[in-house]
Amino acid sequence: MKKPLLFFIATIVCFTIYCCSEIPENNDPILGIWAKTTTSESGVDSKQEWIFNDAYKGRYHSYTNDNVAFLTDFRWTIEGDTYTITYPETDMPSDQVKIKTTQINNSTEKTSENTSATVILEETNGETLAIRE
Repeated sequence: MKKPLLFFIATIVCFTIYCCSEIPENNDPILGIWAKTTTSESGVDSKQEWIFNDAYKGRYHSYTNDNVAFLTDFRWTIEGDTYTITYPETDMPSDQVKIKTTQINNSTEKTSENTSATVILEETNGETLAIRE
């Protein structure tokens, strides 16, 4: 009598642990790759890239003329519609951004066919941090 009861209890415990260990799916709109490319007056191209993953972490890359100049991991949190990006173990300041959609006209005509939407990460001071790739 004890063996079947212990087997039944062990089965229930294993089933409970298995079902409770599932990680909830994160469908946040920030997930993916965001980048900002600039060219200096001296002709040096630089690019910054943020790769956001669903575990509230990511990877930051800084490129100079297509060579990796700096890379680090970062963490991100969300409060309301504001995201905070922190770069542990670096002296980089945190970024606070919001996701914005901007409309860009692709020609001089004012038709909806020639308008496209660009999704950007906008800093709290109004500057663009990055554009979704």
